[in-house]
Amino acid sequence: MYIRAYFSSFRAHYDCQPKFNDENLCMAPKRQTPPRVALLIQGTRHYERSLLSGIADYANLHGPWQFFRNVSYLRDEDISPQALLRAWKPDALIIRESSPRHYDKILRSKLPIIYAPSTEPNPSVTNIIVDDVETGRLAARHLYENGFRNFAFCGVSDLFFWSRLRREGFCKEVEALGHKAHIFESKTGDEFLSWSASSRKLRKWLAELPGQTGLMACTDDFALLAQEACIAVNRSIPDEIALIGVGNDEAVCELAATPLSSVELNVKRAGYNAARFLDHRLKTKSNTHQTKPIKIVIEPLRVIARVSTDPAKTRDVEIAKAIRYINKQINQAIDVSDVVAATNLSRRTLYNKFQAATGEPISSFIRQRKIEHFSKLLLETNLTVAEIAYSMGYESESNISRLFKKYSGVTPLAYRRRHLVTA
Repeated sequence: MYIRAYFSSFRAHYDCQPKFNDENLCMAPKRQTPPRVALLIQGTRHYERSLLSGIADYANLHGPWQFFRNVSYLRDEDISPQALLRAWKPDALIIRESSPRHYDKILRSKLPIIYAPSTEPNPSVTNIIVDDVETGRLAARHLYENGFRNFAFCGVSDLFFWSRLRREGFCKEVEALGHKAHIFESKTGDEFLSWSASSRKLRKWLAELPGQTGLMACTDDFALLAQEACIAVNRSIPDEIALIGVGNDEAVCELAATPLSSVELNVKRAGYNAARFLDHRLKTKSNTHQTKPIKIVIEPLRVIARVSTDPAKTRDVEIAKAIRYINKQINQAIDVSDVVAATNLSRRTLYNKFQAATGEPISSFIRQRKIEHFSKLLLETNLTVAEIAYSMGYESESNISRLFKKYSGVTPLAYRRRHLVTA
């Protein structure tokens, strides 16, 4: 079920090392002087800016901290990381791997380090890593529930572990649903981004995909490139090919010719947790060489659905009408009879068509959409659980709380504490 994928715990491939959680931290003595933290993070991408925002939130609450950053687009500050560290003399580092790679000596230093890798995690330090397998599963389930039965994945070279693992999660979920995914990968990321040989191959690959294909791209940027390639070969979106990316970078997704659906990642929370973990290391005067490295895992929160996977554009008109009605009435107490009344089909015909299109009964679809909306309100508003329940047409909070815990495995308040940055 979609909700089980939506709320599932971290997958086994992250279990090789301990991960960050509240139990990793104990009471530590207060530090007498503000920590000096070097941020080797450019901040040019949505992912990086979200990390920095989470770090700033922690420092504002628990600081003061003194940060050092390189303004890389100023020529005078285009200096090697080693030279910057000699000038800054930081107590700790938070690093985003970038190109060209020149962090090997820094990663072997005795300073406490948190590392956000691009190619491969570094086992000698604490890493910030997305739950990429679950991200792929979530995208596959979203496409399946929107009626697609042909699937494709567009990634980059296996040099990039996150693309490899997103493909793995996507393909495993597609196989579990009884289907097989078409795969496209460039030989190198740079070649793909240059729109040279790989872009021509991509257009040819897209032109040969069957109609009604749901395609996951490894990032929002690559979803945009895939969309432009679809336009070049006259494949309409989403009627022929539906697109979903990763990261929910609104500057990319909202400005696309067809707004792009995307898997939202809780990156800001990871930045907050990274700063909290580093603060603990500094207060206890321990570092990554004295303490076993952990993985700070970024959870996929949910799919932000936009036109590029809109079921109303890809389904039987009556099924689309039923789904639009459910989405519009998400704050009302509706049942299957209400949905039937909103269409021109008999109850049995609608039931059969709806399950064939979405893979689930109408009643289950309603419950899942309500839980998704409920969880969204938990994270995006300050309303109490009771206030959210009443706003969605429930007579008491107990009913929705029981349902929420059944699907998510945690109470609404526990879910809110787990995912909110300052929880």
